[in-house]
Amino acid sequence: MRRVREQEARACARLEDLEERLGEDSEARLERLVDVVAARLPAVLEGPGHPGISWSGYFDIKFRDDHAGDGPTTFDQHRFVLNLAAPIMERFTFNAEVEIEGGGVGASYLTESEVVIEFAELSFELWEAFNVKAGALLVPFNRFNLLHDSPLQDLTDRPLVDRRIIPTTWAEAGVGIYGAFHPSPWISFDYDVILGNGLTEEISTSGGMRAARGSRREDNNDSKMVIGRVGATVDFPFLDVFNAGFSLAHGKYDDAGREDLTMIGFDWTLKKGPFEVVGEYVHVDLSRGMDQIAAGVPGGMERWYAELRCHFFPDSWCGGFPLFTDTSTFTFVVRYGEVDTNEDGTAVDFAARGDRYRDDRRRLTLGLNFRPIEDTVIKLEYQWFFEPSGIPEVDNNRFVASFATYF
Repeated sequence: MRRVREQEARACARLEDLEERLGEDSEARLERLVDVVAARLPAVLEGPGHPGISWSGYFDIKFRDDHAGDGPTTFDQHRFVLNLAAPIMERFTFNAEVEIEGGGVGASYLTESEVVIEFAELSFELWEAFNVKAGALLVPFNRFNLLHDSPLQDLTDRPLVDRRIIPTTWAEAGVGIYGAFHPSPWISFDYDVILGNGLTEEISTSGGMRAARGSRREDNNDSKMVIGRVGATVDFPFLDVFNAGFSLAHGKYDDAGREDLTMIGFDWTLKKGPFEVVGEYVHVDLSRGMDQIAAGVPGGMERWYAELRCHFFPDSWCGGFPLFTDTSTFTFVVRYGEVDTNEDGTAVDFAARGDRYRDDRRRLTLGLNFRPIEDTVIKLEYQWFFEPSGIPEVDNNRFVASFATYF
């Protein structure tokens, strides 16, 4: 609603400017034009069975100087995302997100580009404690996959565990239930559980589980995967926010439907004044037959990340620069993360693939960003990669800058 009001205000300002430029003689024509548009709007936005449709989205663009390999520095217009929200009727809502990566598809000059329905969800809002949803659902495993939008993040690149183990962005075709309840004034619980097709056997040490995201149209076996998260928000007097979650996923992943995949995860968010601490942990167990062992499927994966944020903006700076508003803020960020995509080996694919890939990765990131308003952010960060024990150090660090905004 805030974005709608802002758009209405901008439209009124443009109309007033147009009236001044056209002159008083055109005032009658403008009024007739406004009447025609107003007459059509209810049919478009509030037709039978459709109380209203709202569009929004986000956009980002990045600059990278990757020291690993011989590639050039580059600009990357990564994402242009459109969000659609449509109340169908009372208690029935449809939400969807269309992601256009790399400028779209089909043109000869576009590379590594795609257009994807990131999620498409029909929600049946019954009670606060119990609701039902169906569609292509964002997977409720740990917190980052559910809150992955670029403008929300204080660093450009996603945590290692949310790239190679939790294959963010991860969505499944299926059904789910969700809700929240408040047993006392100082604690509340929320839950989100879905039943979907699940991951496939395209799991490897070098790629982790990114290629294992399944089809939205068919399952690779007769078994379905259950995935869910239970979160708790506790009102501690010494903290402004404390939220923690436990996630679990279980199902068969191979084409024959014989081998088990079990994921366990934890996530946390703590806030006190200008400081925040967020993080995640994930552990994966994979049963394997001879076919999976021969194909290089690892027996397990795990690791974690933790991120410290400090927000600051002196009051005396407000209005001192055109982009400095009463809601502006700077954020200093430190993130450390590790990932191990094969618990049975150490850097097993380093020799074959070089410094870009390995089953053990550790990364320290320092970042600084500026938000002129909360929905828009300019980010700078530097990443240090650390080689596993016994592997010589290489120059594979990285500088990244980006701009992201909601609209």
